[in-house]
Amino acid sequence: MSRNDLSRLFDQLEALSIGFGPVFRDFQMPSTNYPPHNIVTITENEFNLELTVAGFKKSEISMEEHHGVLTISGSKETSSESTYQYRGIAARSFSKSFRIAEYFEVSNATLEDGILVVAFTRNVPEEAKPKLIAIK
Repeated sequence: MSRNDLSRLFDQLEALSIGFGPVFRDFQMPSTNYPPHNIVTITENEFNLELTVAGFKKSEISMEEHHGVLTISGSKETSSESTYQYRGIAARSFSKSFRIAEYFEVSNATLEDGILVVAFTRNVPEEAKPKLIAIK
């Protein structure tokens, strides 16, 4: 199935639904493979996002969560002091977004050995959990 076929399918689904337009448009958004990432399941209620950010300092990376979307951006500080004979390490900026499932929130973020690890935990409020109803 080509990208155009998928686009037409999402257009048809959007025409037959109310309030789901943004969901279908999210599937059509182009995504970038840079920087590469892993999503690791720790438990049913915990997972980690691992993002390779080799060469970036903590001060060059920002994370923002807004309306269920986590956006991680990196911008290299330019140094005009260095003269390179050969430059093989990429210094390009990036911005990558991830949709966060309902009730998941960022619980921690660490940067070690060029890997940014963002930990997520699911916190389901009591009113959203299933309830057993006693039969009398």
